[in-house]
Amino acid sequence: MRAWNMALAGALLFAGCSNSPAEKAAQKPPEPAGDNILHISWGGIAEADAGEAKRHWSTWAINLVDGGAAYGWLSDKGATLPHALNFELAGNGKVTAVALDNRFEPVVREDGSMSQTAEGSPVRRFALLGSTKGPEGPFETLVEGEAKADAQTVVKLPKEASARWLRLRIDSNWAGSGQTRLSDLAVLGTLDQRGAAAVTDASGIYAHEYGPIALRQQGSEIFGCYNDGLGTLRGTVFGRIMRLAWFSKEEGSIGAATLVAANGKLYGFWYRPEDKMGSPWNAVREGGLDGTDLSKCRAALYPPA
Repeated sequence: MRAWNMALAGALLFAGCSNSPAEKAAQKPPEPAGDNILHISWGGIAEADAGEAKRHWSTWAINLVDGGAAYGWLSDKGATLPHALNFELAGNGKVTAVALDNRFEPVVREDGSMSQTAEGSPVRRFALLGSTKGPEGPFETLVEGEAKADAQTVVKLPKEASARWLRLRIDSNWAGSGQTRLSDLAVLGTLDQRGAAAVTDASGIYAHEYGPIALRQQGSEIFGCYNDGLGTLRGTVFGRIMRLAWFSKEEGSIGAATLVAANGKLYGFWYRPEDKMGSPWNAVREGGLDGTDLSKCRAALYPPA
């Protein structure tokens, strides 16, 4: 995480979760009517697909719940249709419509590389399935449709449907074969109770490819550190949704993060100033704080009163 202006980062903590530059926002078409209850800020999550650990993070499924087209999902080169992507809402939802975004938006990534052209072929035929029982179903088909090749497509359900676990089945792409891509997915509707799926305590040590994340929850407050004490975390949790500020004294950098604690994992993103997404910050819980060497993180986890 590089150095950024502190004032901008402070404002970012309370901003929304769009990952697109502010100057481009006005050029985009109007968002679909209704709340996107799959958005990360609503506690929505996307489970990793089978091969994504070997791909660049800009192609991971979690990018489908960030509300923007800059980063999206790309299937493995060897994967064949149909594809199935799994999602979970923060509680039981009443779903009225689904919006698939196939637009390609060039972006300069955090590592300095730039996506010049779109890889893969846009989603074409699809079905949205839902379940109120569990992540393994049973699922029922909520709606089927065809997404436009390079646009956002909104498809209304024949009737309002209840679901907490969702599965997007991708039956075809516009090329007819090869890799398939999707920039964003929105599920429109209402949640019965936004914070219903809260974890009892998100405290613990979480494994991440760039180093462990340590969190301590005290009521609605979150204290933490990352990368073996390289940086600190501080913020609040509502339901299972964490809004955090991160700070690295060593790097002289500061920003924000939105994470969802669910299923023994953290799902979400860290952000730079001006609400620009840095990258996904997914992590897997390895254990509790008790019995763990916290020497480099103790001050951040247990700050003086």
